[in-house]
Amino acid sequence: MTQTCDAIVIGGGVIGLAIARALARDGLRVTVFERNARPGGEASWAAAGMLAPQAEADAPGPLFDLCLKSRSLYTDFAAALWEETRIDIELCPAGTLLVASQPEDVAALHAKLDWQTAAGCHAEWLSPSDVQNLEPLVRSHGALYLPDDWQVENRRLTQALIAAVAAAQVPIHCHSDGLTLCLEKGRVVGVEVRDERWSAPVVINAAGSWAAQMSANLLGLPARVIRPIRGQMVALQMPVSLRLRHVIRTSQVYLVPRRDQRLIIGATVEDVGYEKAVTAGGVCSLLSGALATAPPLAAASLIETWAGLRPLAIDHLPLIGETALAGLWCATGHYRNGVLLTPITAEIIRCLVQQLPPPCEMAPFSPRRFSASAMVCSDATPPA
Repeated sequence: MTQTCDAIVIGGGVIGLAIARALARDGLRVTVFERNARPGGEASWAAAGMLAPQAEADAPGPLFDLCLKSRSLYTDFAAALWEETRIDIELCPAGTLLVASQPEDVAALHAKLDWQTAAGCHAEWLSPSDVQNLEPLVRSHGALYLPDDWQVENRRLTQALIAAVAAAQVPIHCHSDGLTLCLEKGRVVGVEVRDERWSAPVVINAAGSWAAQMSANLLGLPARVIRPIRGQMVALQMPVSLRLRHVIRTSQVYLVPRRDQRLIIGATVEDVGYEKAVTAGGVCSLLSGALATAPPLAAASLIETWAGLRPLAIDHLPLIGETALAGLWCATGHYRNGVLLTPITAEIIRCLVQQLPPPCEMAPFSPRRFSASAMVCSDATPPA
């Protein structure tokens, strides 16, 4: 027996869930398939929740512009999710400090200050004494203050999107590993899972690090068009006597303070395939970087370690839009910006599916860019 709907979303992370929510709000009948036992259990759960286009970017360009646009959507996005679910995703507007932990970091941060202010972004240089006044725990040679680089609690964001999708009566079918695409006359017309077929004119591949496993061969894409990059993470429980007010980033680590006094420390960048093990070396490097940045953190309790896999495209740009195979769409390859790019990705896919003008220039992110003449080396080094 074949089940029918208007759109199928493959992948139950924040990207896939946000797309399902957006399409359902437009009245489409949407079905989500998730390979794991629960949605949102991979990169969405493992992230740190930073909304940091300025901190992440080394130069202006299409990805920077896309990230800025998505960041601007977050206040309304968080408010809408609260109205729909009564789940607070803990959007925190305290800003980010890019800390110069070594004297040689100062020049690079000043260069970032120059091009970002020229681009119209808010950024301010802080002296070491300014940093000390703002964050007494932090050692520095100065810092770049980015007041608009915020954060959310990504696990609460995931919970809110699951609840919003449920409220929109969108079914999520878990344990759907082994899913295959159904083709008729050169067009994707649905999916098959354990001998059960689902038919839809729109199939959206939002499977994160697993996206290429499903469809790369069909599209003639490089075998590693999307590959997983492991990021190990650590969480500390801060005593009430210690507090960080801002996200703190150095060239080695980032420190993300939560409302409940947890401190998230990340993240390694490791091209090790689908291995999610937490290693002694990874944890040691993160704790060493954190304690070098804020020595009083030595008094905090170590409460959690984990690792996630971030989907990296071979040219370091996400794949968003319809593929060369009719009926199949992609929304993956967001790498370290998945949480940040969630609202804009959902809006782009919604507009394209509904044949409306997208909110930004899409050519740099089109999955169709991977023609034989446009391929780049699939072993490109992942950006730190």
